[in-house]
Amino acid sequence: LPFKPGDKLIELGGGERPVIRQNVDRRRGKSVDLVWDFNEPCPLESSQFDGIFSSYAIEHIGRRRVRQFISECVRLLKPGGLAIFVTADLKAQCAMLAAKAAWTDEDVGTIFGDQNYEGPEWDANAHHCGWSREFAIRMFQEQGFCDVQVIDHPQCATDMIIQARKSEVRIARALSD
Repeated sequence: LPFKPGDKLIELGGGERPVIRQNVDRRRGKSVDLVWDFNEPCPLESSQFDGIFSSYAIEHIGRRRVRQFISECVRLLKPGGLAIFVTADLKAQCAMLAAKAAWTDEDVGTIFGDQNYEGPEWDANAHHCGWSREFAIRMFQEQGFCDVQVIDHPQCATDMIIQARKSEVRIARALSD
């Protein structure tokens, strides 16, 4: 990860195997430091993190709430802060599946998620929002990120890494009558 030693970091959706601490997830667990439903406003203060890391969580947020989630990420970052999101590239997944003569259960799970939880968490592993490179760039820019880049995932051709930075400069415009 491109973070520097001493950076104040947060992982969103690290579950039981976080890469970074503080780990925030929608489900309670031994490795979860804070429970936050990513479909709701975040209970943390603004501008306190140098970096955000999230691996395979953003596709689990409702598509009608994903703008709010991205805005919350911008709010949480300090000016100049960096966000890294690893997610599936739905457009690439669809192209891969379209080329197959027959689909397996695993192929279908690629699009819809594992959906392998029981009880009230049954949909926790379902995908609720699909991403393409173009959609990611537009969504992150619209919510206030700058320098948005989409990078090929080095181990999976149908996945991508979204890297976005919060502007270091706040430009204020005074309007005169």
